[in-house]
Amino acid sequence: MSPALDLATASAGDGPDVSAGWGPGWQDTRRSAVVGPASPGGAAGAFARARAGLLGWEVQRLAGVRVPLSTPDAAPGVEVRQTAGPGGLLVARCRVTEVVDEPGRAGFTYEALTPHPEEGEESFLLQRLGDRVVLTVASRSRLAWAPARLASPLARGAQRLAVARYLRAGRLLAR
Repeated sequence: MSPALDLATASAGDGPDVSAGWGPGWQDTRRSAVVGPASPGGAAGAFARARAGLLGWEVQRLAGVRVPLSTPDAAPGVEVRQTAGPGGLLVARCRVTEVVDEPGRAGFTYEALTPHPEEGEESFLLQRLGDRVVLTVASRSRLAWAPARLASPLARGAQRLAVARYLRAGRLLAR
């Protein structure tokens, strides 16, 4: 099962980056943040806004990743071509493998396809937990692109930055 969609509950607040080995070169990462208001009655609207943005690729777009507007909402089998960097130099193709869309819980997992700088999968899970809305981003990956492997510390730093930007995008969407 995917790293985030199988979570029973997410962290109640901004948590540390949790990373552990998963074989040679593989890394598990999971970060959660409260993205919605902690006021009674405000969580339902925040969840609805963040859910629409998450399943419609706005989390990626607000994080600085280019996703074509013609890309269908996240659904099993949907392929997405994401680009980043100057002139879209970095290309990351992914296929959605799993979607959850239930009252109070929404998200998806996608797997890396060639070309992509990594092998593995990444999940985005939005949950309504009482009067809070929590976004969790989790991945299992290893660097696949030779330049990324050569600059491993920089590439892993870029991953951490991307996750932080996804969480910030979740906060913007939940407003």
